[in-house]
Amino acid sequence: MEFGTGGMRGKIGAGTNRMNIVTVSKATQGIANYLIEKHKDQKISAAIAYDSRNMSKEFAEKTACVFAANNIKVYLFDSLRPTPELSYAVRYFNCKAGVVITASHNPPEYNGYKVYDEFGGQVVKDADIIIEKINEVKLEDIKSEKFAGNSKIQIIGNDVDTSYINEIKKLGLRNNVDKNIKIIYTPLHGTGNKPVRRVLDEMGYKNVFVVEEQEKPDSQFSTVSSPNPEELSSFDLAIKKAEDLNGEIIIGTDPDCDRVGVIVKHKGEFVPLNGNQTGALLLNYLLASLEEQGKIPESPAIVKTVVTSEVANCIADKYDVTTFDTLTGFKYIAELMQKFEDTKEYNFLFGYEESFGYLAGTFVRDKDAVIASMLICEMSAYYKKQGKTLIDVLAEIYDEHGYYIEETVSLYFSGITGQSKMKSIMEYFRENKPSSLAGKKIPTIIDYKMSISLNLIKGTTEKINYPKSDVLKFSFEDGSWLVLRPSGTEPKLKVYFSINGESRDKSIEALEKAKGEILNIIDRIQINIG
Repeated sequence: MEFGTGGMRGKIGAGTNRMNIVTVSKATQGIANYLIEKHKDQKISAAIAYDSRNMSKEFAEKTACVFAANNIKVYLFDSLRPTPELSYAVRYFNCKAGVVITASHNPPEYNGYKVYDEFGGQVVKDADIIIEKINEVKLEDIKSEKFAGNSKIQIIGNDVDTSYINEIKKLGLRNNVDKNIKIIYTPLHGTGNKPVRRVLDEMGYKNVFVVEEQEKPDSQFSTVSSPNPEELSSFDLAIKKAEDLNGEIIIGTDPDCDRVGVIVKHKGEFVPLNGNQTGALLLNYLLASLEEQGKIPESPAIVKTVVTSEVANCIADKYDVTTFDTLTGFKYIAELMQKFEDTKEYNFLFGYEESFGYLAGTFVRDKDAVIASMLICEMSAYYKKQGKTLIDVLAEIYDEHGYYIEETVSLYFSGITGQSKMKSIMEYFRENKPSSLAGKKIPTIIDYKMSISLNLIKGTTEKINYPKSDVLKFSFEDGSWLVLRPSGTEPKLKVYFSINGESRDKSIEALEKAKGEILNIIDRIQINIG
């Protein structure tokens, strides 16, 4: 089992290439060695959480036993909790690290192990050191103690929950909203059921209806083909319930409750929002509310990923808020949040990524579907009082800033030959730089692996200050762009499109043309490499 920069994820089973008690113990011993070396002569503690998956509780308890054997104080949740609450717990208890046992929205045969730093974000800066420490561990080096009655393992629960929920409630922006709005919610058999419903109840939303078939934890996720709110099929039962109850907004969180999907009832139809659209709506609502109340701080900033729609920049510019781009992965957003806190140069307001992850506030350092669910419901209730749906508001945003349409195409390349093909495709585009696509000129290409930005018009090259990553971004003259990125967790090449046009029809036409041209090029590359 390879331990990557964000942790490890794989199928549960016997062997060194599977998630099991031994591979979890080895990883934990390596992290313990790292913590002891880094924080010499200091008291070290770690927080641990887990989700509803097979073996999650067992892996969490084993992680606690290994930490305890290395004289590291452990704060372990008494039952399943959302991943973002683990981030909160790290900061709440002033821990030096955190671990959450989850494989997010992967199939049921998978589980995973994610590591957090002392600031509550997924490890970035010392990831290579941690990987080295884990690789050095031999089986005979692993220490462990019994779990029952261990004085170094403190079981935590409601006190942390209440503190976390109270912090979320402070993020509410308006009280003059229609709290009778009818909300349909599905936790997709995961960790979101209690915290999402609790915060909505305490905020005064009484018409919240959970999808009973998906309410309870289920390690097999038996009602869905994929427990992923990015997949529209995961909302089949929720849409049926919304039809039966005349629901107005549907929200669904993934198993570890860090992502949330939204479906809006508009003119009698249930319309799904993609991650870019939900993020733009939240950002627009947040900044408009803060400005109206005179609460936008000095040097305000938002952070998004390089594959997230440029409509965010337009909205932020309207309110004189600075936009920062990071590589894909919320850990980079969290890293920038910590930098803002250290330097006092900017005040973080909001961060998001196109893959359904959003964060307001600074007390959590990962995408948080509990926070986002509360804000989505408040936003929907606010606009309902004005006689609008979120679809109406989205149209207003597009009318003001241009029509942005996005799509991600995933091309699968399995096995060793698949990895080789993806590498060849990326290298082809580095060597054969397109100057136009779909009738749009490409003046700028950013190569995050080579850390350079190329101006094709001027023929100049500039260095960029990002972590190295195998990502290519082709920026068009009208603000549209195309990104090529091999997935870090699955055998697929992702092609991201963000097209800006004067109207919806023109944007869709340009998207289809760009998609056709780039996929034809990729097909030709594959034919040439056999």
